[in-house]
Amino acid sequence: MLLSLCFLLAIGCSPYNMQELRISMETGEYDIAYANLKKQSAKKADIPLFFEFGLVAHYANQFADSNRALEQAEVIADDRWTKSLSKEAISLVTSDKVRPYPGKRYERLLGYFYQILNYIYLNELDGALVECRQAAGIINAFKNDVKDYNFFGSAFSAHLSAMVFEAAGEWNDAFISYRQAEEYYQKAAEKTEVPMPEDVGNALVRLARKLGFTDFVERYEKQYGEPLAHPEGHGELILFYETGYVPKKEQIDLVFPILKKDKFGEDDEELEEFIPTLLEREGRTYPEVELEYLLRVAMPVMHSKRPKFAGIKVQVDDAQTIGVLVEDVETIAMETFESEYPIILFRTLLRALGKYLIYREANKKDDILGTLVNLAGVFTEGADTRSWQTLPNQIFMVRMPLPAGTHTVNLSFLNRNGGVASRHLLRDVAISENRITFLNFRTYE
Repeated sequence: MLLSLCFLLAIGCSPYNMQELRISMETGEYDIAYANLKKQSAKKADIPLFFEFGLVAHYANQFADSNRALEQAEVIADDRWTKSLSKEAISLVTSDKVRPYPGKRYERLLGYFYQILNYIYLNELDGALVECRQAAGIINAFKNDVKDYNFFGSAFSAHLSAMVFEAAGEWNDAFISYRQAEEYYQKAAEKTEVPMPEDVGNALVRLARKLGFTDFVERYEKQYGEPLAHPEGHGELILFYETGYVPKKEQIDLVFPILKKDKFGEDDEELEEFIPTLLEREGRTYPEVELEYLLRVAMPVMHSKRPKFAGIKVQVDDAQTIGVLVEDVETIAMETFESEYPIILFRTLLRALGKYLIYREANKKDDILGTLVNLAGVFTEGADTRSWQTLPNQIFMVRMPLPAGTHTVNLSFLNRNGGVASRHLLRDVAISENRITFLNFRTYE
């Protein structure tokens, strides 16, 4: 039993070197990162690896491979929406790492972001529209199935879909998606502190007029004012700027003293009632004469990791636009983690107490047996630190009208004081009249 549990724990570990992957990405060696991850994904892979490979393949311009990986991640995630009873049972006696990882809701929605861009870059707009509709379906499932759904990631997903529908001339679907984006930004803003971009309000006025929705025109004009007119002979550039990395989960060890005076048995209810007492003792020291046991548990932790670059300014000829924040991935990730932490800690302590009781009974019979049981508990314990680690920290959007033709786009990356920290040129960006050109760009500093 011990060997089998250790084996299960081992296969839950990352099969790739995240530090090497990040170095390759930061130095622009996406082809190397792509080749290395492709070897791993050819083996038995799980959601985190499919996520990482899908993103690296996207940056390596391997858009079809990126879509295949991200689609596979979504298929597995959807299948795991209903928890596996066998894995749940295992999780009571070993690490949370063995629990099937379904991907976080915001991770799944960001998977659609990259799939949509992949199809656009492949000139397969119909494929992008399919992904937009699937993303909307996932959000509806979350709304229906998740109590007090927080709408994390939903606003940006709906906003992106609206722009893609608009690019395809699907005006009614675009209008519906912009209305959803309006609702979702407002509902999520309390925790994400990301205000609804002006673009959403402008688009609602513009499309309500185009569709002849008189009541909506009056409502949105009053609410959002007059949108800027699109000049004749112009198209649009929509640029998504991704900066930094989302915070990763790391493992820490917490120690909870069990005292000789403590009275609790093997009954689940007694163990659950004892947990609040344990929580109050975390980190405290007691005289050795009072100590019965030091209960050590492995827990995940997540710390803020804001990047140096915190905004973007885009200039094309005399036209200049400041990017607006459309997705604060760090805030969403940390809010999600913090909401789950009490449940993770409770489950971990309950499992640890069960292991302690087994150790206590074994130790009464034989000191050596007790030691072996205790070691088995240590080896089968570990924090679940799985996540999509290469996601950006924040995503900004620039939307600007440009004359039809080929342009050089000047990117200025802004520090937290609004000053220019670095620059980059995108050459030969083609803009077509009355069409939308989508681009994305990533920095890591």
